[in-house]
Amino acid sequence: MTPERGPRIAVAAVGFDLGETLYHFGRPPLSWIERGRAVRPGRRPGARRSARGGDAAGRLVLALGPRGARRAEATIDRVAELVRQSLVPYPDAVATLAALKRAGFLVGALTNVPWGLPRATVRRDLERMGLSPYIDRFVSSSDAGARKPDPAAFAWLAATLGVAPEQIAYVGNLVTDVIGARAAGCIPIFLDRSGSGAEHGQVATIRRLDELPGLLTRPDG
Repeated sequence: MTPERGPRIAVAAVGFDLGETLYHFGRPPLSWIERGRAVRPGRRPGARRSARGGDAAGRLVLALGPRGARRAEATIDRVAELVRQSLVPYPDAVATLAALKRAGFLVGALTNVPWGLPRATVRRDLERMGLSPYIDRFVSSSDAGARKPDPAAFAWLAATLGVAPEQIAYVGNLVTDVIGARAAGCIPIFLDRSGSGAEHGQVATIRRLDELPGLLTRPDG
């Protein structure tokens, strides 16, 4: 189905993927890795790093205990911030979210995040880009304890919004967004900016975010 065909889709809420759906990286600092190393002074530039850094970090956090884990999270947050300052919303993102809110839809977001990325980092991203006022709730894979396309992540979003999964239209740009939403009982909408025509089992396909409000209606509308 395309936005020009068929009846409108009746839902109470709209969920969004974040990266490459509502926003994208602009021009990150070219030297962000070197800048990130500054939080660990004394490291030699050519020092060998473990190929299993995530596992090592996990063992470290367990060894440090709750207080040490909070300090590790703060360090990860500072390093991530160097890169995420370059995030910019797509030109139609704010207007689309605002239109959905005016129409009475609940708006949520579900995003996979790298291991250890604090929730506060995502919240600051949304605030910095002017998206936060239009998003009622956001859930990360860390919050849900599951990563897309696991249906459990979408179920967590539904519970957070206070609606049944089948009352949510979920919009994303990846096949994992579509198959995960469909498996959870949500209504998957594929954002196909490139016009690839790919079919992943989505209920509808859009090329731009601003096509979305005209595709949806409230159940009581």
